[in-house]
Amino acid sequence: MSLKTKRNSDLESRERKAHLLDEISELYHENTLFICLPSKNDFFNPFDPAPEEERELSDDIEDYIFTELEHKESNARIGVTFITDNVSQFDIKTIKSAFSNHFKIRAEEQIIKNRKSFNHWIILLIVGLVILCGLLFAAHQFKLHSNGHPFFSILSEGLGIVGWVALWEPASYFLYGRNEERRTLFDYMRLHRAEVKIQSAADFAEKN
Repeated sequence: MSLKTKRNSDLESRERKAHLLDEISELYHENTLFICLPSKNDFFNPFDPAPEEERELSDDIEDYIFTELEHKESNARIGVTFITDNVSQFDIKTIKSAFSNHFKIRAEEQIIKNRKSFNHWIILLIVGLVILCGLLFAAHQFKLHSNGHPFFSILSEGLGIVGWVALWEPASYFLYGRNEERRTLFDYMRLHRAEVKIQSAADFAEKN
C-alpha cells in the first residue's frame, strides 16, 4: 500500500468515526463562519502555482477560520459562507473544491504529524521511565548508606527530582499535547466536510 493510499485510508477511517459526532450535532444549529472576500485572488495563496482546484487557501483566510473556530461549538458541524461584492467572478464549484481539498491535505498532513509525534514521545517516555527508575534506585541506595548524613539525604532527594523532571515532558504530551493534536485533526476534518457558500454582500446585509 502506497503512502498516499494509506493516508487517504487513515483519513477516511477517522472521518467515518467523526460522522458519529455529526449525529450528535443535529441537536445544535450548524455553526457558520462568515468571511469577507473582496476578490477571488484573496481566496488563494498567491505563491501556489497549482491549478485553482488544487491551490492552497491564503494564510489570512486559514488563520481567520481557526480564530473563529475557537468561538464555535466544538462538536457542531461547520458551514462557511464567503461574502463578496461580486459573486459573478467566482466559480462556486471551484471554490468549494479548492476549500475541501485544502483541508483534506491539511488533515492528511496532520495524521502523519500526529503519528510521528506519538512515536517520538513514546520513545522519550520509555527513556524517561528508565532514567527515573535508575535515579530512584540510586537515591534509595544513598538513603540506605547515608547513616543520617544530611549531604546524602539532600543528594537522594535531588536525584528523585531529576528523575521526575526527565519524565515530565513525555507525560505532559500524553496528558495534554496529544489531545490538542487530535483536536486540530478533527477541526481539519470538519472543515474538509464543511458546506461552502458564496453570498453577495447586498444579500447578506439585507438578511442581517
